[in-house]
Amino acid sequence: MLAAAYFSVHAKAQNKSVSTDPNAINWADKGNTYRLISIGDKLPRFFVNDKEVPATRLNDYAPVIDKMQNELWARQKKAAQMNNAESGQKVNQIVAELVSQRIVPSANALISFRLDGGGFIVNGKKQPFDVFTRFKQKFINSPDKVYQFNN
Repeated sequence: MLAAAYFSVHAKAQNKSVSTDPNAINWADKGNTYRLISIGDKLPRFFVNDKEVPATRLNDYAPVIDKMQNELWARQKKAAQMNNAESGQKVNQIVAELVSQRIVPSANALISFRLDGGGFIVNGKKQPFDVFTRFKQKFINSPDKVYQFNN
């Protein structure tokens, strides 16, 4: 019964709330609210009506947790695919910029690069600070962002 209720709610998307946390999902059904936080291989944290369920009682909610986990994994997979596509586009833009700024004579001459918040290395050579700064300002939007290319 619980799984059927989940699917009807899920299909209508009337009781789901979107979380900006890529490791969490929320759901409401029959006056209860559920929240699942799942990070990698760690034991998930599960909340019912804002109260955390002890790990020893997670099996009591297995059908709900399984459905929420599957949806969360699907959402994470889609986000990863979008991120990979975006990163590929950025790498292509960086290559074009390297050629246009004559840091490399052509895209074929580019063997490798690594651009992150701490430096910029092209074909094994650390780039001058001004070059690094230009590329960092244009392409790095968070401290943990890294773009790499290896031919």
